Amino acid sequence: MSRKDYEEICAELDNTRQKDHPHAYDALSQEERETIEYWIGRAIQPAQKADERHSSYGLKYEYTRETKVYVSHAQFKGAMLVAGYLPTEKSEQNWHFKIKPTYDEKSFSQNVASQNKSTRLPAYRSTPQGEQDLQLQALVQKVLASHRDDDSYAVMI
Repeated sequence: MSRKDYEEICAELDNTRQKDHPHAYDALSQEERETIEYWIGRAIQPAQKADERHSSYGLKYEYTRETKVYVSHAQFKGAMLVAGYLPTEKSEQNWHFKIKPTYDEKSFSQNVASQNKSTRLPAYRSTPQGEQDLQLQALVQKVLASHRDDDSYAVMI
């Protein structure tokens, strides 16, 4: 998907009563865009079927949970469009996409998968359980540094 496709979908939604309009993505800083685009690229991969268990709102929550960087639901929807993921039904407020987690629980041993389930770890994350993503951490630090003097910015801790 290109920026042009993103603009076309946003223009289609302009004449609707769409809540959480993805055009809000444009309000993100360059650092925030780089961070969310990196996370989507690492945590999510295309699939044949839509993931009906994880909506755009749930994915936004998993992004915030891992990075501690807040984005709105609308901004996350825009980031998914820019990343090339089209909603299965764009008239809905909470979008679903033809996606699957990069680190699928089924690929882990039974013990690790069971442990992840009991500790309620997110299905979508940038690295396998127990590993750290140093590049993601560096991007998050850039976001935090760019907002140090901004009283209106909140970091989820």
